[in-house]
Amino acid sequence: MISAAQLNKFITIEWETTTVNAVGTPTEGYQGMVKEKWAEMRVLTGGSEYGGEGTLPFTRVEFTIRYDEEVNYKCRIKYDHQYYEIGHIEEVGRKHFQRIKCVVWEGELSDG
Repeated sequence: MISAAQLNKFITIEWETTTVNAVGTPTEGYQGMVKEKWAEMRVLTGGSEYGGEGTLPFTRVEFTIRYDEEVNYKCRIKYDHQYYEIGHIEEVGRKHFQRIKCVVWEGELSDG
């Protein structure tokens, strides 16, 4: 089981929102509600994969947080000036914790 002492990384969780631009086109972004949480972070794997745009580097990580029913697949995580896209959420125990498997977000970089 996980202890509170293992939750030693401070992360930000952002929710995806849909807004309408000036010409009426819906656009998705991450300007919604923000939560800050303590988490444990483990790097699972990293390397590079060949894609349509050539060879792309990747890093897969796992964050463990106290259970929060609002955290879902429309969220992303920010830690240490880097965004992470959520790929899988696993409930641990009886809704005590959540393990969130992520990959580094390629959409944009954080400015700090």
